[in-house]
Amino acid sequence: MLLLYATVACLLFGGSSSDVTFEEKCYGTSLTLPIYYTPPLFNGQLYFTPSKWGARKLLMDKREAKHPRLKVQIGSVRFIDLTERDEGTFSISRNNDARYDVIKLTIKDCADKVVQYYGDRYSIKVPREAEFLEFIPLHSVDQSKVLWNRTDPQTNNGGRGRFKHNVWQMRNLNQADMGHYNIRAKDNPLLSRILLEVKEFQRDISTTMNERLLIPNHQSITPWTVVFTSEREKKNRTLMYGGKLLTDDDLGTFTGRMVAVRNGIEINPVESTDSGTFEFRDHQGYLFQTVQVLVKPEQFATSVYVGIAVGIIFAVIVCCCCVRKCCCKNSSSKRAESAPQTAATPAVYYHDTNPPERPSYSAAPALDHSTHYSMNVVVPRERTTISLEPSRYNPVNIDVNPPHPELAPLGGQGVDPAPVLSSDCLSSDPGPTFELKGVHSAPPLSSGSTFCDVYTSDKLNFL
Repeated sequence: MLLLYATVACLLFGGSSSDVTFEEKCYGTSLTLPIYYTPPLFNGQLYFTPSKWGARKLLMDKREAKHPRLKVQIGSVRFIDLTERDEGTFSISRNNDARYDVIKLTIKDCADKVVQYYGDRYSIKVPREAEFLEFIPLHSVDQSKVLWNRTDPQTNNGGRGRFKHNVWQMRNLNQADMGHYNIRAKDNPLLSRILLEVKEFQRDISTTMNERLLIPNHQSITPWTVVFTSEREKKNRTLMYGGKLLTDDDLGTFTGRMVAVRNGIEINPVESTDSGTFEFRDHQGYLFQTVQVLVKPEQFATSVYVGIAVGIIFAVIVCCCCVRKCCCKNSSSKRAESAPQTAATPAVYYHDTNPPERPSYSAAPALDHSTHYSMNVVVPRERTTISLEPSRYNPVNIDVNPPHPELAPLGGQGVDPAPVLSSDCLSSDPGPTFELKGVHSAPPLSSGSTFCDVYTSDKLNFL
């Protein structure tokens, strides 16, 4: 037994000054101290120093509990029903001597988190072993309130909810309902813990400068207050209060552009300074909607886009025409270079206006059948018939504009019929051209002629 006491004393006072245990517990649970801080091994003082609230407290002195939630037994010391206020440092002392920190406690919120929106309904199921329902507002641990008590039915009519068929029901939620809901059994042990968060509705609106903007009011809650926070200045400005716009001095840059409508507010036209956050609050000041507005620079008008498109199409057409023209020019040049050279001008026969007894012709040069020529026909403006009477034979009439594709035959010598010009005269091979310029001797035309002549005379120059 003496050896045991010596070992415990060594643990308590030999290493306690430097060894500190860090504990982390959930809200509503218990903290059990190590055995060497329990009776009968420990007969000193146990202190607690909170991290945030209050001063140092004495929890136990000479095996006797000094706090209602500290449960002291032989071989066991428990600190039950932990809350946020129990976060801090536990220290020990022997006969009011120097104190040594032994435990540093951190409280975690292990509650079930529930998210609802403004105006929604929410129900909490209460088990049969539950004795009461406790509500602690968010960030207000000192304002706990009992919403329902099984042994005191009068409390069931208070608060924002109603208890019915083992269910706690709440309607029209707002930020006042945010907080922890603890369901406890008899003698205060925690059965369940719920963290309720009520969120506002959020909207994101993108618009363009000089456009009309309507910011709708969710559920048409009236009256409402609108507070604007500029994205540039980060400064709050109240625009509406109780459903009515404030004076022009309070509206600032919105003067003359903002009006209150039945289902929201309207801004016309929108400016770049309107980018920011619009907060909508009810008559109690609870936030039910936030609208994030982003104003973009003004875009080009539709006519500008149409003009750009027309310009592009016109440029494409002009480029295509230029390319086509260049291609055609190059192609024509190539064809001109590859074409054969123009043949020599055919021989011209001259005939005097006063012919001798017998028409005479100069010999025509031989045709080069290796090259084809195009026939040139001289056509006068009027139809003229020239009568040639060179001899005693039948006269020869030359029709300058013959009605038939074949040329009129020229008279020959003797009774031989005048040769008829064949279709070769209209072929691509040109024949010699005749001009009556005096008397020339030439062999008469015969049927064996292989070329066609064009007969011209000074008598035709009457036009």
